Amino acid sequence: TVRHKKTIIPAHWRREYNNNAHEQAILDKLEKRVGPVMATHLPRSYGMAETDLGPGLVLDLVRDHDGGISRSIRELITTGYDLPKLKPSFLEFGKFLSDNLILTRSLLDHNLVVEMREDGPGPIFLIDGFGDPAWIPFSSWIPALGHAKVARRIEEAWQRFEKFAASGGVSDELRRTSSWDQGFLRHRG
Repeated sequence: TVRHKKTIIPAHWRREYNNNAHEQAILDKLEKRVGPVMATHLPRSYGMAETDLGPGLVLDLVRDHDGGISRSIRELITTGYDLPKLKPSFLEFGKFLSDNLILTRSLLDHNLVVEMREDGPGPIFLIDGFGDPAWIPFSSWIPALGHAKVARRIEEAWQRFEKFAASGGVSDELRRTSSWDQGFLRHRG
């Protein structure tokens, strides 16, 4: 998505922010730094492709053991999945981020998908929200700050998931009248 922020700075002086290009650059750097282990919790980037909505970033598609497309934590919670069953997978995901010092934006329920296996939840994948949003990235430069930031992101996200689960997830009304429909599959192919 290309965004132009509202500001008092004239348009011809502003830079254009392309979220897809930014995330592709982050994923490419991570793949070089982390190596093949990256694919255990993050999708690989295959560049840009033209779509009916404009240029889009091509990433790995996460699939369950039965070949179906993996669902987001938002969709799982809304359809009644027992959140505590996801805790071990989520903690493993957090350990992966911390071990590899991978900084993210806020970990949102619609940006995390769970690969379901025959015996229950498998790995969790981050599909959007890569990179540190800090203007001055101290957490990238100082490992202790980076690890603390990852731990904080994991803790804050789990607390949000618990509140969301306690509220019953996303109602049909909210899905129809707001952007809360993000993170729900429209097909199961």
